[in-house]
Amino acid sequence: MPRILVLCLCAMLLGGCQTGRTTDPSQGGLFSYSPEAYKQRAAQRQERLKMLQREQIAEEQQKAALTQTAAEKKAAHTKAQQQLRQAGREITGLKKQLEGYKATNEAQQAALTEMLVRRAVLEGDLKALGNGSGSDPAVLQVEAERLRREVERLTNDAEALSAI
Repeated sequence: MPRILVLCLCAMLLGGCQTGRTTDPSQGGLFSYSPEAYKQRAAQRQERLKMLQREQIAEEQQKAALTQTAAEKKAAHTKAQQQLRQAGREITGLKKQLEGYKATNEAQQAALTEMLVRRAVLEGDLKALGNGSGSDPAVLQVEAERLRREVERLTNDAEALSAI
């Protein structure tokens, strides 16, 4: 009888080692080890590693491209801000020039008043652009160029008025 009991106990213990058939070597029991399953699992993991490495390279390339784009936008924004500051200096110089002009007749006074109004509009446009510091650099550059052309036209008009 004790012998039968020992045999039953051994059978139950060995049966517990073989609870289910699995191809995952890390889950395998004493009797389910399969070298082919191990190699297949290692190959799957190696392929996953390669895929993750490719994804990492793609992400790093994307990061580099975004960093370059951000640097280009920052440089363009800085250039636009410099152009706006230059336009501001020109508008200030124009103001001094116009304020120093003395009209000798009504036609000159009307022309001078109109130029002062145009200068004030330019100054307002400049302030509005300066307040939009988060604006697109391309838009800022276009507007700065427009302001520069307007200041140049107004300067030419002021010089023509003073030549009369």
